[in-house]
Parts: sequence; C-alpha cells; structure tokens
Amino acid sequence: MNNTMTNKMTFRYALSILEEQYGATYRGSKTVSDMCTSLTDWMSWEGESPDAVYHQFETSEGPNHIVADKDVISLAKHYVK
Repeated sequence: MNNTMTNKMTFRYALSILEEQYGATYRGSKTVSDMCTSLTDWMSWEGESPDAVYHQFETSEGPNHIVADKDVISLAKHYVK
C-alpha cells in the first residue's frame, strides 16, 4: 500500500485491516460503561472516561482484542507499512 492510500484510509478499511491482522471478526463497539459490570472491571478501567469507545475483535483462538476508537486508524496504518 502506498503512502497516499494510508493517508486517506477510511475507518471501515482500518477495521478490516485489524480483523485480518488479529485473525478476528469485528464485533462492534462499546463504551467503557457498557463493558464494566463489576467493581473489578471499573478498577481495570480506572482513569478512563466511562464514555470512551472501544472496538472489539473476537478470535476463534488466542486472545480477543479491543482497540480504542481514537487508535483504530493509526494502528491499522502501523500494520500496513
């Protein structure tokens, strides 16, 4: 992929790159509030805004992944270099 294409990367294309990189299926997004169901969960997200959005990738083997909304495009660009 050339530099012009990575500079104009769409959000959806970035998600597809991450799906491929992780060997995962994109399962959508959730806020920190949506992901926290216990005090332990909230402690894990200490300092993070309850409204922060994360994108979830589910794998059939290995760990699942979550990526902050603000990091999706920059992370995808990192993988296509």
